Amino acid sequence: MDKADVVIKSNAVFTGDGLETFKGGVAVRGERIVACGDDAHLAPFIGPDTEVRDFGDQLVMPGLIDSHTHFAQGAFMTDPDFAVNLIDCTSFEMAMERVVAFADSHPDNEWIVGCQIIQFQWEVPEMPTAAMIDEYISDRPVFLQQVDMHTFSANTCAINKVGITTETPDPAGGKILKDADGNLAGVFSNNAGALFMDEVYDPAPEVVNASFTKTAKRANSLGITTIGMVNPTFVSMENPFGVIADLNAKGELPLRVFMYTDLFENETMALDQIKAKYNFPGTQVEWHGFKQFIDGVCSDHTAWMLEPYSNAPESCGEAAEDPERMRAAMLKALEWGVDTRIHAIGDRAVRTILDNFEEGEKLYGQQGCRHSIEHNETVQPEDMPRYAELGVCPAMQPWHMLLDMADLAKDDAVGPERAALSWPLHSLLASGAVVHLGSDFPVVGLEPMEEVYGAVFRMLEDGSNPEGWFPQERITMADALRAYTYGGAFAMHAEDRIGTLACGKQADICVLDRNLFKCEPAEVLEATASLTMIAGKVVYEA
Repeated sequence: MDKADVVIKSNAVFTGDGLETFKGGVAVRGERIVACGDDAHLAPFIGPDTEVRDFGDQLVMPGLIDSHTHFAQGAFMTDPDFAVNLIDCTSFEMAMERVVAFADSHPDNEWIVGCQIIQFQWEVPEMPTAAMIDEYISDRPVFLQQVDMHTFSANTCAINKVGITTETPDPAGGKILKDADGNLAGVFSNNAGALFMDEVYDPAPEVVNASFTKTAKRANSLGITTIGMVNPTFVSMENPFGVIADLNAKGELPLRVFMYTDLFENETMALDQIKAKYNFPGTQVEWHGFKQFIDGVCSDHTAWMLEPYSNAPESCGEAAEDPERMRAAMLKALEWGVDTRIHAIGDRAVRTILDNFEEGEKLYGQQGCRHSIEHNETVQPEDMPRYAELGVCPAMQPWHMLLDMADLAKDDAVGPERAALSWPLHSLLASGAVVHLGSDFPVVGLEPMEEVYGAVFRMLEDGSNPEGWFPQERITMADALRAYTYGGAFAMHAEDRIGTLACGKQADICVLDRNLFKCEPAEVLEATASLTMIAGKVVYEA
């Protein structure tokens, strides 16, 4: 019997397909797992040249799979020399003081970019107008992003720089807000924010390479081995996927990257053209399907609801894309048999997308597809069973829930009855759907333990609401980790290769520095990787 190159042992091994941990380990030869079990199963694979590493009580598990990221923009937004983070600012004045300090310390930056604003924790919970920003900075372009990246603000200099006027039409799926006199307010919703992207997110190649590499290695340090990189990229670079593939081929970006590109490309391109465009042989960067979005978020009334908002009774929100265009593009993808993922947060958006998937199945069959609805923040009970029936995998990002929970943004927007339907993790799992977890980076950070904490405990990070927010929707630690490993692999059509610790699979493994199954809630948030391995190669070690 050929011996293993390395055996990783622990008192706590979680394979990704069970409910409990066990004492044992994983044997790896080359790129693959050759054994996983207790000491008796591992012993035959240990030879004189086998490296045996015992991690004691630390948790050995499959590499974490963040199924939903906007990696390219996230790399820039988390680069402290590219943008300033405003997530903890509790007032407009505090945010602008930080923006001014960033501008002063980066005199050569053409754009002053501020990200992750949570305006709902300000005294006036609205995104700032151009006039408000101009009082602080008027001679350099300033572009500010709400945390959910569905609302944006710009100063007059920025508006003039990109050439927006009162005559500029609203782009499809977006709005250029104006004041009562018809003048530009400096606030832009949904797709209107894209009017600035060509200018803001197209840095020099050396900046791109540095940011992408740095971010991938940070993901490794968190135990992440695979990401889903979903449309939109929110950058204006000609081909960020090609840059990522080049870096991956050189060994400088150690991540599996599964791409989901713009669904609407199928309006003008044939399937073989799309596959050729995103074909990067010899790399771990793979095209897996399409992604688009149908609505926004509840907190700012851009999610598409069946009934009016509780705190905005004149509005049910609206579709961010023409529903008929969305239906036609989805049906073409389903006819092709291509996995399709759609952002849907409001209950009307969810129902509409489920209807489209159902229509496609009736016309073309399921064809073995693994379609997904992203976010699923408000799901009516009668729609819950449809996910499993249609083979649709719900993608969830519990850190979003923690953000809305802090300011009761969701409760205020939808009222108590619909709030109880929010982030229905337990209900979706109980319905038989394969839930997969991720971050939606850079809406929030890459840290997977924030997502796990939110899914398992549904309480604020300071523990101030230990009873939990609608605690009936809590899930177990095993379910949360399974959703962050096997769930992501299954949803992205890769469960035959990764997602569990099993013989023959790629050796994508992470070792966390503590056993999450025995941690108090606060300790879960502190957990990080001790070791991360992709295809048998160590890509991070603490």
